[in-house]
Amino acid sequence: MTSRELCMLLTLSYWGSALLGLPSVLIGVSGRDAWLSIILGTGIQFLLIPVFTRIFRQMNGNSVGQYLNGIFGRWIGKGMLAICLFFVPFQIFVLTLRSLGDFTSTDLYIETPPAAIYIIILFAMVYCLHKGITAVAKSTELTFPIAGLLLVILLLSLLHGAEWNRLLPFLDNGAGPVLHGTMMFVGYPNSEIALSLFLAPYMKSKQSYRKALWQSSILTGFGLLFLTIMVTVVLGENLPPNIPYASQFAAKTVTVGGFYERIETAVTVIWFIVMFYRMIFSFYICAHGLADLFELKEHFSFLVPLALLCIPLAMLVWDNPSVTAEITAVWPTGVIFFNILLPLSWLIIGKTKQKLITK
Repeated sequence: MTSRELCMLLTLSYWGSALLGLPSVLIGVSGRDAWLSIILGTGIQFLLIPVFTRIFRQMNGNSVGQYLNGIFGRWIGKGMLAICLFFVPFQIFVLTLRSLGDFTSTDLYIETPPAAIYIIILFAMVYCLHKGITAVAKSTELTFPIAGLLLVILLLSLLHGAEWNRLLPFLDNGAGPVLHGTMMFVGYPNSEIALSLFLAPYMKSKQSYRKALWQSSILTGFGLLFLTIMVTVVLGENLPPNIPYASQFAAKTVTVGGFYERIETAVTVIWFIVMFYRMIFSFYICAHGLADLFELKEHFSFLVPLALLCIPLAMLVWDNPSVTAEITAVWPTGVIFFNILLPLSWLIIGKTKQKLITK
C-alpha cells in the first residue's frame, strides 16, 4: 500500500458521516466559532502524528495484536486488543451502518425496509474485503477525486447564499464553547488516527506512513473547515434541532437563476462514498483484529459471521434517531481514551521495556 493510497483511504474514512453531521454538532456547541474548534482540533491532530509514527516504528512490521502481545504478554495483550476492537471499530461500524440505514430509509428509499439496505451494503463490503484491503485502498484512486470534486462543487455553490457577517463577532461567548467543540472534533474524527495502526503491516516504511498521516490530516481538516464555515454563513448559528444534517439542508437552499438547484444530490453522492469507506475500514479492522485474537492467518472466515451479526445490532442500537444526540455527547470521552491515551501508554511501556532489555 502506497502512502497516497493510505492517505486517501484515511481521508475518506475520517470524512465519513462527519461531512453530513459534524457541522451541526460543532455549530450547536461552539456557535459561529465552530470553525475555530476545527483549527484547534487539527492542530492537536498534528501533535498526535509523531506519537503514532513512533508506535509504528515500535511495531516493526507486526500487526497490532502481535505488538500488544510483545509488550504485555499473550493474555493481557489479547484482552486489550479485544476491548479496543469492541469499543472503537466495532461500535463505529454498527453506528455508521444504522445511520446510513436511517438516512436512506427516511430520505431516499422510504418504503424499503432498513434490513434490505443493510444486506446490500454488507454484501458489497464482504465482496470488496475478499479482494483484500489493498484492493480497497487502490479503489480510492478513482473514488477520492470524485468525492473531492463534488465537495468543491458544493462549497462553490454555497457561496451564492453566504452572509459573511454571520461569522462575527469572534469569541462572543468566550473560549469555553470553542474548547468544548475542539474536544468534540478531536474525539470524532481526529482520534481515529489510531485505527491507521491496523494498516501498518501494509506500509513499506515509516516515512510513507508518516506522510500519509500528515496528508490525510490536512485534507480532513481543510474539507471540514471550509464546509463548516459555509454552513455557518448560509444557515447561521441558530440551527433548528430538527436539522441533524446541516450540510444537506444548506445544499437544499441553493438556487441560482431558477435552474441551478437540487445540489443536495451531490451531498448524497459524497456521503455514500465516504460512508462506504468508513464502514469498510472499520469492518476490516474488526475482522483482522479477530484473526489476530484467535491467531488465524487470514481474516476472511470472520467476514460473513460479522456481517450477519451486525444486521440485528444495527436495527436494535436505538429506537429513536434522537438518541444520537446523547451518543454524540459522550462519544468523544470514550474514543479519546481508547484512541489517544491508551496508545500513548503502549508507546511509553514499549519504550521502557526496550530500555530494560538493552541494559
